[in-house]
Amino acid sequence: MPQNRFLFGLLGGVLALVIVLRMCTFTVRETENAIVIVLGNPRGVVTEAGLNFKLPWADIVKVDKRNLEFDLDRAMEVSDVKQERLTVDAFARYRIVEPLVYYQRFKTSGAADDESLKRAGQEAIKRIMQNSLRQTLGEVSIEDIVTNLRAELMKRIATRMEDEARKFGVEIIDVKIRRADYPADIAQTVYDQMSSARKEEAELIRSEGKRESTRIQAEANRKRAEILADANRQSLEITGQADATRNCIFAGAYDGLPVKIDEVQREVAEGDAASNVGAVITCEFTDPNAQRDPQRAEFFAFYRSLLAYEEALKKGDTTILISPDSEFMRYFNNLEGKR
Repeated sequence: MPQNRFLFGLLGGVLALVIVLRMCTFTVRETENAIVIVLGNPRGVVTEAGLNFKLPWADIVKVDKRNLEFDLDRAMEVSDVKQERLTVDAFARYRIVEPLVYYQRFKTSGAADDESLKRAGQEAIKRIMQNSLRQTLGEVSIEDIVTNLRAELMKRIATRMEDEARKFGVEIIDVKIRRADYPADIAQTVYDQMSSARKEEAELIRSEGKRESTRIQAEANRKRAEILADANRQSLEITGQADATRNCIFAGAYDGLPVKIDEVQREVAEGDAASNVGAVITCEFTDPNAQRDPQRAEFFAFYRSLLAYEEALKKGDTTILISPDSEFMRYFNNLEGKR
């Protein structure tokens, strides 16, 4: 019996010691700060992680010191500077930098433990976030909110929130607008109007493109006509020069007299492509007093007759009816080619 009493006494002492230790110590993690509360009044803040001692009747309230995120539970409606409605969904990142101020601010609202303190703090952040969104977005148009000034507006919202959040020991790190859109009841109407405006703009661009295409086509056709006309002119001039040269040669051959052919350049238009365009062909006998060479003239006549026979007697269905003693057949009737 004495031995049993000793064991029970020892166990009771150990249990009492454990209870006393639990009542007089507390642990702080790396991710939190601890506020020591004595008889309802905060006595200090423990920021270092580890085991700490306290009075048995003191209470401990833990405050998270990590970067936290608050997300609106649902998108809220705001009005822009033109009083057009817009649905906005946003979130904020924040950090509790003054845990004692944070606790004192929300203690009066009944937040006495960790969870109630966290809920009270998030309600305050929600309130200032909604107010900042309404004030900031109400100063600009929807176009600025959606595209033009989105990044700048998020900075303005964060600055407004920071001014209020500092009053209860919170630092605002960042604010992001996740979505900004028209409310469901007017979204389709707005989208239809935007679609119609874009179609009108596209039609205007197409009509301007067609007009420009027509102008370019007309300009190209005009230049083409000018180029072709100039090429035809040059071709005719070159052909005329060639014909003049040929006729001069024929004239000399027919008369049996030597001829001299000169090409005299005349002034041509600026930008003329052909170097010989604008030339004048001159033909003159080298010796106007020379005697006509009958044999040379006769040979030329014979040669021209052969060319005529070749052209007239080509294979085909053409039938020629002429008199045997005609001028055309004189070289067939007379072996010497004489009349």
